Amino acid sequence: MKSSIEHFYVLVKIFNGNFSAKFLAKKYIYRFKSNMENNNISFKSKIRFVDRAVYKMMPKKNYIDFKHSCPNILKADEFFSEGIRTCTGGGLVNPNVEAEGFHIWDDMTNKKRFPLIINSLFRFVKSPKRALLVGSKELKGSDYSLEQFERFKQSLQSRIKNISYFQKHRYYNSETHYHYSLADDTWTLCSSFQQKKNGKYKTVRSLKDLLDCFEHISIAKGDRLFIGKKEILPKDCPEIFMQK
Repeated sequence: MKSSIEHFYVLVKIFNGNFSAKFLAKKYIYRFKSNMENNNISFKSKIRFVDRAVYKMMPKKNYIDFKHSCPNILKADEFFSEGIRTCTGGGLVNPNVEAEGFHIWDDMTNKKRFPLIINSLFRFVKSPKRALLVGSKELKGSDYSLEQFERFKQSLQSRIKNISYFQKHRYYNSETHYHYSLADDTWTLCSSFQQKKNGKYKTVRSLKDLLDCFEHISIAKGDRLFIGKKEILPKDCPEIFMQK
């Protein structure tokens, strides 16, 4: 693989924009991508949790809403969604190629439309290599919340090898915002929760906070998890990292 990359740069340098060089460059790029696929080499998504102040200061574009009057699935190089509580949010990614995000309300309309929603996801991004899911909550009046998340998880796992998920907010007052950038393949999440009814709101700023916030966490092989500027490694919490 290394020799293919080096050969590509040598060709460009020698021929300096010549048509033959362009043709050969395309040929070697194609071969390079094919080698990556054939050798199961995957890009690594970065997942980072930040506090509310950092999240608010981030530039954002392409908002995804959960309401039926708005698009709930959006294909773009950058997107974000906020206030994921009982809903299911996340996205599908083919690194360096394309990505889409979604925020799906856990109501009976979407329960009936679930097969259509899944088909839409795979129509917009045809060959996703990685995915992220976040959301759901056990809450009176939101009977479909946990079921919806599980349906998404099972449907995506049947088609995508690498899925990271943050499943079931533990507390009544808890929510997650997310932002994704295809340019650096980074998910930025801001999750907050209130452990006691009249207690202080906390934002995920440590591994303990993360484990307190979500009941089920799984980081796909190859994905990198950060909380603030600190990377959380498999040795720090082996139970949340997938090794296969």
